Amino acid sequence: MELEIRSPAREYVVLCIGVWTVVANSLPLAAIVKHEQLHTPVYILMAINLAASDVLTGATVVILFLLIHTYTQSILSNTMLHFIFTSAFLTGLSTAFGLLALTAERYWFIVHGMTYVSNVTNDKCKVVVVIVWMLSVALAMLPNFGWHCPSRAEEGCVPLGGGLAHGYVVLVQVFIFSAMAGIVLLNASVFWCLWKHVNAIADQEAAVGAESSTSRRSAITVGIVTVAFLVGWLPLLIKMSFPSDVSDVHMVFMILNSAMNPVIYGFRLSEVRRSVARLFLNCSGNDN
Repeated sequence: MELEIRSPAREYVVLCIGVWTVVANSLPLAAIVKHEQLHTPVYILMAINLAASDVLTGATVVILFLLIHTYTQSILSNTMLHFIFTSAFLTGLSTAFGLLALTAERYWFIVHGMTYVSNVTNDKCKVVVVIVWMLSVALAMLPNFGWHCPSRAEEGCVPLGGGLAHGYVVLVQVFIFSAMAGIVLLNASVFWCLWKHVNAIADQEAAVGAESSTSRRSAITVGIVTVAFLVGWLPLLIKMSFPSDVSDVHMVFMILNSAMNPVIYGFRLSEVRRSVARLFLNCSGNDN
């Protein structure tokens, strides 16, 4: 994929989206890390996996903009594409695995709520976070350790990141599509349970001390995030199956997915809104 300057106005719009993505995702991430009442499995998985992945996406967009305006086209195409697409793949992999972990946590809470407290703990979720990021980094870094095409013109080479071996692209697709399948199945089970066992869920919420309807609202939020993720990443993943360049449209869908997630959190989760507001109150010295 050649990265070329086509429209300065378009570039600055994308830059603004990148900056927004970094700032907007950093706020819920900082709020969840700072406020102890949000140190629960669902928010640990939401913050350190999803929000952190989206911050990485925005940072990659900003860095790409700076590179385009700093280096010549040839240097950027030959030297920096591996870095750019390593970051993009790291974002996609960590988002897919992180969303799978978050959906599994919501599935356990809603479908097996009576055993949730004893089986799903903060420490276990932190271990899951470490596994998610270690696996994502390992898979995203493979092209930088030799698993790439000697030449982008080589037959069967996928012209991403300066030329990716077809086998590597298939491996990434298998991992992400498997995660997507798991996410969809778990979400289907969650919503089936929500529909069939409303009264039982209320008892489960009382047993673990959750506010009324908290689980339903968070499950619906995860469902919305899942749909946004599928819309943002499926076109790119499908396009990668063909030995042709990925268009700007595919990349924009991916970026917009990360830009939309903090809006979804803020609109759907009152706890996140309040905690973000408290960050500003703390800064102004008016924490109550």
